[in-house]
Amino acid sequence: MCKISYFLLIGVLALNCICESYCGSLPSDIPKCKISDNVCIASSMNEVLRLYPKGSPAFDLADLSRIFVPKVELENAAGHSSAVQLNLVFLNSTTSGLEKAKVVNVSGFDPDIKQIIVNLEVPFLKLEAEYEMDGKILFLTLKGKGHAEIHLKMATNKVTINVGLEKRKGKTHLIVKDMTCDFRPQGFFIHLDNLFDGNKEITDSVNEVINTNWRDVYSALSDNINRSLAQGMLGILRDVAESLSYDDIYLK
Repeated sequence: MCKISYFLLIGVLALNCICESYCGSLPSDIPKCKISDNVCIASSMNEVLRLYPKGSPAFDLADLSRIFVPKVELENAAGHSSAVQLNLVFLNSTTSGLEKAKVVNVSGFDPDIKQIIVNLEVPFLKLEAEYEMDGKILFLTLKGKGHAEIHLKMATNKVTINVGLEKRKGKTHLIVKDMTCDFRPQGFFIHLDNLFDGNKEITDSVNEVINTNWRDVYSALSDNINRSLAQGMLGILRDVAESLSYDDIYLK
């Protein structure tokens, strides 16, 4: 009889683990909020960032400290009248620093949810990628292929997410349609390796000129950078929405 009870207990625990892994559940240390309580929801988001910067298998949250995007490309990154005109490709980009973000406020978490807006403060963001480019920055005609490193300092970010709702197996799930980011940094740094056939002296001089005029450069590159970051964040959010039902994030 004891053996039967023992095996029943093991079975129940195993089923609970399976449910945790495949059904998804919000960890008990993340406060649940009433629907439309946007102040509480912003606070809970900050708790997720604080407690799970490396992600959580409980609700399929990926590592927020290392966001990977295979490829982002943008032709004619700025208009012909701009001081910056580039065809630019980022390959295998990795972004770190989002886990240190602070959610300032949110809106849109309503029963008939359609669009979510999340405003963030991000102290420091680093994007590293392999790049390919040709075009013009200021008075310089550039063509290069190599490693790129980009820093955004003391940035705000407005994230806009278009969503819908879908019933599955008696639960309501959030369908994440698309997402845009709008990062606005107070400081910006970029270093591009291997310009001018790898001439280090000229490469360093050009990078110095670019960073001296970073506002013009960021204005031209911002669409590309925001697209890369939104692409990575979109994948993370879709995994969470697939795992965790919309019903289960709120107080009953």
